[in-house]
Amino acid sequence: MCGRYVNKNTIDDLTDFFGPEFSVDFSSPLNQSYNICPTQYSSVLFKSMSRMRIEDMSWGLIPSWSKDNSFASKLINARVETIEKKPSFKNLVKKNRCIVIANGYYEWITTAEGKQPVYIHSKENVVLMAGLWTSWGKVNSFTIITKSSEGILKNIHHRMPLLINYSDVNTYLDNKIGFSDSHKFYNAGFKYHKVSNKVNYPKNNDASCINTID
Repeated sequence: MCGRYVNKNTIDDLTDFFGPEFSVDFSSPLNQSYNICPTQYSSVLFKSMSRMRIEDMSWGLIPSWSKDNSFASKLINARVETIEKKPSFKNLVKKNRCIVIANGYYEWITTAEGKQPVYIHSKENVVLMAGLWTSWGKVNSFTIITKSSEGILKNIHHRMPLLINYSDVNTYLDNKIGFSDSHKFYNAGFKYHKVSNKVNYPKNNDASCINTID
């Protein structure tokens, strides 16, 4: 599961990251936070009218057929194993794939003293997580796709985000390509460290959230 994450990227950061290979349109301003929680807004890359676009969307998918926004807190993640079968996701897999932009994410491990938050991050400064998006009225919302954990992350949680390699961005966002063919396994070389319990509280979202503690 991915229930909290970090996205501190500005428009300038993302312009540099994607470079001249991608011509990206931005919706300004973009939100930056070191403690993004469900229903909050954060940056998502998607295709609109054959153009790459980055805009802030609400985290937690609200299906277009939903009567209200109560689904949002329940659909922050989508399991890759069942994504093409679930009513909330199966049509979006074909036409509404997106990439959720992050720098890392949080998980909680059980210790003798209780739940200890850890910050999981990569050698790559920007982490690209597979997602799906949709519109509900005037609200654009998204979910993060998860898979079984790999490597050292197995010791933390049994699920992790499905990652998209920079070289697979175009392929993943191409609706003409089937979901299973749109990406390949990518290991971002994750590492992690303990962080303060302050990340337990959504109001805390400054840079100190990711500081290492003993």
